[in-house]
Order: sequence, then structure tokens, then C-alpha cells
Amino acid sequence: KQWYQRRVRGLLLFVTLFFTIPYFFLYCKAFKNRFLFSGVINYPSKQDKFLGDPSKFGLEQTSNHVLQVDECSGTKKRSGKLGVWVIEPVKDGPGRDVLILYCHGASSNRGKPHRIEFYKVFQGLGYTLVTFDYRGFGDSKGCRASDGTVVADCRQVLGWAVQRFPNHQVVVWGHSLGSGISTKFLHSIQTDGIESFNRIRGLVLESAFMSAEEAAKNFPAAKYWNYFKITRDRIPRSMSGIFPTVSLLPQLQIPVMLVHAEDDHTIPHQHSVELHRVCTGAGKTDVHLYSASSGQHRFVHRDTGAREAAHKFIQRVKFVS
Repeated sequence: KQWYQRRVRGLLLFVTLFFTIPYFFLYCKAFKNRFLFSGVINYPSKQDKFLGDPSKFGLEQTSNHVLQVDECSGTKKRSGKLGVWVIEPVKDGPGRDVLILYCHGASSNRGKPHRIEFYKVFQGLGYTLVTFDYRGFGDSKGCRASDGTVVADCRQVLGWAVQRFPNHQVVVWGHSLGSGISTKFLHSIQTDGIESFNRIRGLVLESAFMSAEEAAKNFPAAKYWNYFKITRDRIPRSMSGIFPTVSLLPQLQIPVMLVHAEDDHTIPHQHSVELHRVCTGAGKTDVHLYSASSGQHRFVHRDTGAREAAHKFIQRVKFVS
């Protein structure tokens, strides 16, 4: 009898959670942010305490920096710090006068293995890279991440980077969630007339999505909620208006390259195809799409063609003023 009662209680709890979770997304901003910025869920990570020493991640010519953040938003004042790595070239190469500002995706920190792989590829081509964790990720502290704080963090790091490297041209690279963050960040400094925008020569979006709302439709559990009318599309609707890349990207006054693997099942390749179609349809001629045959969601840099296409794009746009 006790076994039967436990099973019934467990089933009732599961059913209750199944039907209420979509409404938490819709009406609870904190819950939604926890999902969207899933790095917060993954922490504390055992890696975090080592981020101050990049050599523990196998990186050469890399220094760690801590930037103080003092952001005012309305009547609220958010203070904190940002953990930043500066990865300088191990040898001279064609990328010696270009700085890549890397905006990572939703999970974990700047020291994830697939990100280390990416850094080493472009470090080997002579590029300088600046990579960092948004507040709430890794060793960056001060507040929980939101669509507003991550943009503020990007602005802070860019301002610091262009002062540290006054003779470098800047290309921003956004991966996955970082594609939405980087697009919104660049659109904001372009709209506000921030001087550092003049140093941006291009934007590379890897495994990009059209919007957070469209990306949420590919969330694995979404198909189960869609069986029921009362929960159908509740999670995508809760993301409405967050990182609307498809509407912001055509407005950017810089060249853009989209790189996406055809075997990406996390954010389907069709997202980048549609972004390219919308941009060209809006009259933006300086947008390019490279479809990699492999690489899935995190390893497009392993595709030789994608790597070469991105490198050629950066070399071409660094002369654009």
C-alpha cells in the first residue's frame, strides 16, 4: 500500500510540474533567465577556481584580467566584476593586427574544452582574442545574468579592449546564445553612437538563431508540451522579444558572416539560412553564409572550409573603414 501511495504521489507531482513549468516561463522572469542563461544552472563549476590561471587550460601567451563593473539601471545600481582572458599570438601571422572579441554561448564558462579549441585555432593564425564570462558565469560576479546585463558586460569589455589594443581592428564573434548577445550589443552601441563602434570591422555569427523565441521551439521537451493545448507554445512565447537577431541584424552597418553546420541539431542550420535571406531581402549586401558539412553545434571550427571562410572574411573586412 505504501509503495502504491508513493507512486501515486510521484505521478501527481510529475503531472503538476509538467503543466505548470510552461507558465513559470511565461510569468516568472527569474525562472526564464535561469533557463535561457543555463550557465547559471551549471554553477558552481569546479573549473571556476582555475580561471585565474589560463595555463591550466593549456593556453600559452594568455593573461587573466578582472574588470570592475559599476552599472546603473534606472534606480538600481549593479556592481560586480568580469573575468577576462587576453590570448595573444604564439607566432606572427596574418591576423596580427586584428582582435577577435569572443561572446560565448549559454553553458559553463570561457574555459570549456570546445572554446579552448576555438581559441587555439585562431591564436595559431596570429589573431589576438579577448574572451570573457558574463556576470553570473564562471568567475564573473555581481548579479544574475539577464538580456540586459550581458549586453552591458559586452560594452564594458569592448571599451576596455580598444583602449588596451589601440592599433588593432576589432571583429566580434558570437556563438549560439552569444550570436544573439553580440548582435544586440552591437546594435545598441551603433544606435547610441558609442565611439568604440567605429573600431568594429565585422561580425561573425556561429550557430546563430533567428530569435530566442524561435530557438526555444527546438527545445527537446517542447514537443511534449505541444501535445496539449493549454501548454502549447508557452515557452517560446515567454521568449518573445529577447535577442531578436532576425530584426536587428539587417540594421547593422558592418559586414556579417554566418557560419553554421548542416548537422547542427541544437539550433538547426535553417536559422542561419533564414537570417541570410532576411538580410539580403532587406538590401543588406555585406552578409555572407557558409554552410559547413560537419561540426554539429560546438565544433564548426574543426571544419576546414568553415575555418578558412571565416579567416578570409576577417582578412577582407579588416581593411573596411
